[in-house]
Amino acid sequence: MIGSSGLSSLYSALENYYSITRDELPYRLETVYSVLESVFGIKVTHTIEKRIVRRFYDTLDIPFTKIVGYTLQDYVEAVRKRIRLSSLNSLSEYIRLL
Repeated sequence: MIGSSGLSSLYSALENYYSITRDELPYRLETVYSVLESVFGIKVTHTIEKRIVRRFYDTLDIPFTKIVGYTLQDYVEAVRKRIRLSSLNSLSEYIRLL
């Protein structure tokens, strides 16, 4: 979708114009999304968003289910909640075993 040179340009623009480093991307999704929209338009940005979300879920080995109306931020927050719950369940199991 976006070649390596295009991706490098996007990272540079985010850092130079918005002071967003690659490490900060997960915490500044709203700004990143609006930059993508302004550069690529809404339709292409939605396509990019879908690919990012699917890749994100695949990387974490979590089954992906499309939810109508969800944005990139919603999917990321859903994973964060899932991880927190999983951690709490693991901690609860550990405490029970003590």
